[in-house]
Amino acid sequence: MALTTSPRDSRFSDIIILESALNNTAVADLAGKAASVHTIDIDNQSNAAAYVKLYDATSATASDIPVIIIMVMNGLRRVIEIPDGIAFTNAITMRCVTAGGTGGTGNPAGGNVGVSLVMS
Repeated sequence: MALTTSPRDSRFSDIIILESALNNTAVADLAGKAASVHTIDIDNQSNAAAYVKLYDATSATASDIPVIIIMVMNGLRRVIEIPDGIAFTNAITMRCVTAGGTGGTGNPAGGNVGVSLVMS
């Protein structure tokens, strides 16, 4: 996993997150505060369907209930724009597995699943 965060500058209120290889291990508290997600960009280069799960929490495991689950077939990219944003009152944490629903612990294989978020 390689997490990149946009520069934090007082003139720029949005936060851009890029995780180049999201998997079952949660990437936690992405904004470092409560935030809203406005864009979700998922590029699934693995060899199976991938399920990206976003949680309103500072950490997450397979037993936690996600706020959003987005399935992307292998070899495809999906961009979701949410003009008004989806508010996360605690924190934004994400993980990616090969099973839908609440559970799932299998890591995507055969390629990376890259995820970018635009938050405010």
